[in-house]
Amino acid sequence: MITNPKVLEYLDIISPVNSKAIEEIRAEAKRNYIPIIKRDTENFLKFVLKMQNPGSILEIGCAVGYSAAVMLENSDADIVTVEKMPERVEEAKRNIKYADFESRASILEGDAGEILKSLADKGEKFDFIFMDAAKAQYITWLPVVKKLLKESGMIFSDNCLQEGDLAESSFAIRKRDKTIHKRMRDYIYLLLHDEDLESWMFSIGDGVLLSRSRR
Repeated sequence: MITNPKVLEYLDIISPVNSKAIEEIRAEAKRNYIPIIKRDTENFLKFVLKMQNPGSILEIGCAVGYSAAVMLENSDADIVTVEKMPERVEEAKRNIKYADFESRASILEGDAGEILKSLADKGEKFDFIFMDAAKAQYITWLPVVKKLLKESGMIFSDNCLQEGDLAESSFAIRKRDKTIHKRMRDYIYLLLHDEDLESWMFSIGDGVLLSRSRR
């Protein structure tokens, strides 16, 4: 974790809370040890959404629908969200319905790469794309994600610094983590040097990379 745990605890205390339903979804996810967006990242996400005011959002990595509900509550957008695990899809559907956002959310179950390609083939475009799925696949999905981005659209890539491990030399990384370490470093480099995007790295949560289309 990049941010001091005491700072995160303080932010939890002072941050404006979400609706009662969304806070209940958050508490349930934490009780079940389901990874959800950190509070400081969530606050930054809300700020970006308020500034950009997107009409359409694509989320890659729905889990139990917590971050989708947060984005719906803090924008007027409709959301398409992708999740591979069937049991989490069902829970996400229940949670989004409980938060009263069912009419604005479409949950697609299946492999993210295949779904993204299908959306691109249909000519779908989104104002805001939230990346929070398998980190090693970010770089694989990037070409099609760029195709799905509208003019002046934004990509919000979460967990890019991997709790600070990305700053470590590859020699200090466990063998099983070397692939994701290299792929995420390559992903960050590509976005920071992409002629089609302008990007900024923030040491918020586990690292946020925010990118905006230059078109």
